[in-house]
Amino acid sequence: MTLTSLPVESIADTAFLTATYRALEGDRPDALFQDPYAQILAGDRGQKLVETMPGGATGASGCAVRTAVIDELILRTIQEAKIDTVISLGAGLDTRPYRLPLPSSLRWSEWDFPAVLDYKAEKLAGLTPRCVLEFMPLDVTDRATRQIVLQAIGKVAKQALILTEGLLIYLTTEQVAALATDLYAHAPFQWWLTDLASPHALHYFQNSINNTVNSSQATLQFAPEAGREFFESYGWRAVEWRSLLEEGQRLQREILPPSLLVQFQTPEVWAIWREMSSFVLLQRH
Repeated sequence: MTLTSLPVESIADTAFLTATYRALEGDRPDALFQDPYAQILAGDRGQKLVETMPGGATGASGCAVRTAVIDELILRTIQEAKIDTVISLGAGLDTRPYRLPLPSSLRWSEWDFPAVLDYKAEKLAGLTPRCVLEFMPLDVTDRATRQIVLQAIGKVAKQALILTEGLLIYLTTEQVAALATDLYAHAPFQWWLTDLASPHALHYFQNSINNTVNSSQATLQFAPEAGREFFESYGWRAVEWRSLLEEGQRLQREILPPSLLVQFQTPEVWAIWREMSSFVLLQRH
């Protein structure tokens, strides 16, 4: 089965949505970033998905903020921590190896379903990434295979950054715990950058998104009550945390509709929504 024949309810569709949202951001005069390859990857499929999603293109603002903040944290961590390897799990149709000013010696490993990576390789054929890019076609939840590949990378990497943008929310708590354990098993894996949803956000997203899909692949699941402290038990400490809502304000992007914003009349309500979706930089300890 090819990527373009996958059903709408497949988790792979999130890659098309993200690419489309990034293309829409690039069309703005005040764009937070430019992704010249996003529209190539999104195609008509991405546009059709945006048209069928609840709220349509309104999700573009949140995606733009997430992309811009994670771009910033990736580049800063690579420079300050002297990162030589980036492992992007569930990479989807991300084009950072092509568009970010990365060291040419950096090794960037993208993991995703074979159909996703084959599609991306075909669409971007002829383009030269700015670093050493490799595709790892596999299911990131296949623990046995994952451990083998992580062990191989761990033997050659010196300082590695793990990226799980848009991935963890689709995993179970047990799967995230296993992933955290497997990553911690290799000393070179020192940094881990991810986005994180709160239980409140999960309930909100489930009501607005899960009613439109039928596949267990696309079910939203991971939103720990402990928040970023969840990772402490597995050897990972949060060294930086940013709220999507606050970053949206900083970057002048409206994340939530005005009908919801009017509810933020008390510090208690604001605190709940502030934690709704966030970005966390974890460090091995």
